[in-house]
Amino acid sequence: LPVPLDRVAYRKAISLLEQRGIIENGRLSRYGKSVEAMPVDRSWAELLVNADDDLVPYLAVMSSIESLHRMTREERDLSGVIVPGSDHLTAYNLYAEAFAHCGYIGEVYGLPRHLFDESIEGWAEQRGVLVKAIEDAALATASIYRALGMELPTKMVNARDHIYRKFAELLAQYMPFDLVVNEHTADGTEARVSKTSVAGSWGAIAGDLRYFADRSGIPRAAIEGTQIPMELIHRYATRGRVEVVYDPRRKHGPLMLKRSLDYFGFELESELETVEEFPPELAKEARHVLAQALARGEAKHFAVKKNREAIEEIREAYKRSGGETKRLGLPELTALYEDQLARVSSMDDFQSARLGVDSEQFVPFEVRERLDRLPNQVTIRDRDVEIDYDVEERDGERRGVARLRLPEKVARTLTAAEVPALDRPARFVVLRGQRGAVRADTLEDLQERLAQPWSPDEVEETQDDRSMLSHAESEVRRIAGEFRRHQRGGDHRHGARHGPRGGPRPSGRGRGGSNEGGRARGPGRSSDPRRRRRGR
Repeated sequence: LPVPLDRVAYRKAISLLEQRGIIENGRLSRYGKSVEAMPVDRSWAELLVNADDDLVPYLAVMSSIESLHRMTREERDLSGVIVPGSDHLTAYNLYAEAFAHCGYIGEVYGLPRHLFDESIEGWAEQRGVLVKAIEDAALATASIYRALGMELPTKMVNARDHIYRKFAELLAQYMPFDLVVNEHTADGTEARVSKTSVAGSWGAIAGDLRYFADRSGIPRAAIEGTQIPMELIHRYATRGRVEVVYDPRRKHGPLMLKRSLDYFGFELESELETVEEFPPELAKEARHVLAQALARGEAKHFAVKKNREAIEEIREAYKRSGGETKRLGLPELTALYEDQLARVSSMDDFQSARLGVDSEQFVPFEVRERLDRLPNQVTIRDRDVEIDYDVEERDGERRGVARLRLPEKVARTLTAAEVPALDRPARFVVLRGQRGAVRADTLEDLQERLAQPWSPDEVEETQDDRSMLSHAESEVRRIAGEFRRHQRGGDHRHGARHGPRGGPRPSGRGRGGSNEGGRARGPGRSSDPRRRRRGR
């Protein structure tokens, strides 16, 4: 059966190719056609198209080798071929040495190719290199040279520091690979440097990310590639667009202009400047940012507290009406505030602006009266059950529902005949405190979920919060848990003595011995009154 198209992944791929200049208006650009003509992956093809001729032999071989990790065995000897900081060039040096010791130019089906004699087996055994990786690289290298219209080189020179510098600058200029800076990707995912890599742990590393599961089944990422000096990263970084940001944590000057230095998704530097008067070209954006902060309740403005009750009433009316009244979500509230901020051009104007939310515009008085008459509770088995009104959006349609908050004991044995009739479909929820909530559209589904050993919220927490914890964080949580149990007096079962507040009772041992069971005495005094010396 055909596999359905992953539309999200497809859109991301198209967006990446458009950013790289490979696709324009849905078609291959001139640059894209040059890249597409190369018989290698897109990332290596871009480097081959943009590189100088003196780098082509190195790029052709490196693009033909999957990775240094897969090219070598666990026990390997890389002495004399390592290029510190580059797995790519180290892999090239292995191929160059193999060709220098065991290779020659030959023909296969009339096409020139690097071939190797029988001594390649002994060389590969000594180095810990897979012969198949060398032969596959020779086949791919010949194909690349034919695509470039160049003759296959008869001599392969080992890569040294000057080639590493040129290759690193080429990577920094075009960056077609995955990039990891200080063991993190641009989206914040942790990615360690592979154990078999010759690159350092810190700084910028360009290469291919590999995903795997550790012993606990937790997904991890590792990278091997070429380390790029940070001065090259800064040289080819670009200044991002000046944007307006609002930081509610700043007591003075929460509205700021942010200027950042960006490099392929990484923010290398950022500069913040407090804004009092809005720049004319950014005034509209500043008003929008302030309106968003007001809508989220983060802005330091008296209207946030004043309008809170009216906003809650409008939103509750929307739920009770089943979506008939106007909606006042975050986008709608932002637009409402933004209209009222149209003449604001400074923070002083913002602080003195009168911003209001008129509930009558959203919910007329007669509609409000009708909605207020809807029941807030129903009686089930002589118990009052709260009703939470809500609006479901399914298949592009809005429908009002009534969500009954059932006690778990009642929900387990409740039948459909016992559910009172309402003016809209009923939904069910059971609140379990720290264990989360169980929600369902039908009683049968609810009772089936209640019979499971875990709440859906607990399962989600276990997968996302517990299993993904690092060893250090798990250890910190374990120690913190033991400390909390100790504070609550959880060590009674171990025979520890506790004082009146649950803490360990002091032993009272001073320089004069034990004072258990008696009054505190000064140092050197005996607890036995018969042995107390009288003063002379």
